Amino acid sequence: MSIRNPEELKEVLSKPENLGKALSRHTYGMLSWVDLFGAKLPSVNGIETKIIVSRIVADNARHSKLFSDRAKELGQNPQSYKPPEIGQEIYDLLDTYNDLFDCLAYALGSLVHFKELLELYISVADSRSREVLLEVKKDVEDHLSMLRGYFQSQADSNSKKDRAETIKTVAEDKYAEREEQEINWYSLSDVPNV
Repeated sequence: MSIRNPEELKEVLSKPENLGKALSRHTYGMLSWVDLFGAKLPSVNGIETKIIVSRIVADNARHSKLFSDRAKELGQNPQSYKPPEIGQEIYDLLDTYNDLFDCLAYALGSLVHFKELLELYISVADSRSREVLLEVKKDVEDHLSMLRGYFQSQADSNSKKDRAETIKTVAEDKYAEREEQEINWYSLSDVPNV
């Protein structure tokens, strides 16, 4: 598991307003993915790969709307979210990868971590939030399946397999580090959310 403090995170997010903060944070992240992967789409070669990237872009746009709406229902203003330094580093690092292979390896690591987060969120969520989270989780599982299929065909040498695994691990570690910082922000009651 790439979540370093799952019990602490569960405790903090068991308060609906804190779960709303988490959904606000993910709204930001999903829109960042839309921008970053959307910009790469014109240069993607191969119909199968173009489908994967297009699906990631379209689903992240749709998920950001679901999360944004639910965060507002939980009393948060997702547009006011500003990432901590580690949060912005995640997207800045993704943007440095010029090779789509590397971008998708990073996406795989990110989605492995995100799926774990979704499962944790679902375990503490109210019924309406759970519906939204389950809908997103289904798509994330599809994305993971598509990306694993991509790497089965594209990581056709030991060096490519190692490269993909290294980048995937970097992403998982960065996201886990971010989680540690976000726990503190979620639990602050005096943070403005408008």
